[in-house]
Amino acid sequence: MAAKPGRYYSGQYSALVGNSAAFYSNNELDQYDDHARKAYGVPTPPVDDHPLNQYGSQDHQPLTYDNLTSLKGPLPQRPRKAGWSRRRKCVVFGGAALLLVIVIAVVVGVVVAVTHKSAPFNLTLSNAQVTNDTAFTLGGATHSSPNNTADGIGAGADAYTYYQGVASKFPQPSAWVSFENMWNNNLQIFQTSCKTNKHGPNNSNQMIQEIYDAIQNRSTVSLVDHRFILAIILQESQGCPRASATTSASGVTNPGLMQSHNGTSYSPAHSADSILAMVQDGTQGTSAGDGLVQNLDMYGSPYSAARGYNSGYLPKSGDLSEAAGATACYVSDVANRLTGWVYAASKCPGAT
Repeated sequence: MAAKPGRYYSGQYSALVGNSAAFYSNNELDQYDDHARKAYGVPTPPVDDHPLNQYGSQDHQPLTYDNLTSLKGPLPQRPRKAGWSRRRKCVVFGGAALLLVIVIAVVVGVVVAVTHKSAPFNLTLSNAQVTNDTAFTLGGATHSSPNNTADGIGAGADAYTYYQGVASKFPQPSAWVSFENMWNNNLQIFQTSCKTNKHGPNNSNQMIQEIYDAIQNRSTVSLVDHRFILAIILQESQGCPRASATTSASGVTNPGLMQSHNGTSYSPAHSADSILAMVQDGTQGTSAGDGLVQNLDMYGSPYSAARGYNSGYLPKSGDLSEAAGATACYVSDVANRLTGWVYAASKCPGAT
């Protein structure tokens, strides 16, 4: 607010009386007058040429006694302008901008996730079945319902026997454990294998159930014994759908649960469908390569079929443990899984 006219200039210096005025010379009063005027925002009076007065003529209006004594104590501060400080603006507007970015990111993430989950999973179910009668005789295929999970000799023994040579030197199907026992004995492997083998998070209980359901589903359609499917899953990935894909020198990619021939990889957004697709690829084959059905039809024996699944062919010698183009312990491992092996040390030469 501007100062009222005459508030500071209401009399001559000669009119000053009292002890307070006695301590000020004209020059000091003028300086004090100037200081007070600046502090209160009072404009400087016009200057004239009077030699006795630095401010101008004798008409200059000095401070009165009352106004002079009123200046004792701290001078009033210049009032702040209304509004926010620069720092407050930065904090408020910066915080608002950050919050807006976070909200946009969350919304975009939700939209992408919903869109991804809503996209259909391309799964065409296969009707491929085993047709070779020998495969039913030797045990790789069965007409029994997969709902019969108590098939087999029970739990078997957690021990490893090294098998080699032709298929007839491997254990007969009458020595295989039941599906129920085989599943329960390996359940902990399903629960821990992903992290153990550095394939990411371990299977959830839901994923494990989805693997179980997929085995039973594809066994029903393909007529491949569910124990044989389970043994190959354990051999290929230890039951981890996230198992890394391998790529052959010819460019064949082998992903997931059964490391199938250019097959399906695991999709977290379509867990059940992708797991079913992986089991189908390994059991019934893909458009690019054979599964267990095709190998059982070709060779009859489940052990020969396992070797064919692993390497794509049987060695001329007929020795299923021959290393040429294959994992030497592969068929021996599968045979031991079918008879109860879980944690016992392998006795296969060269096993890691």
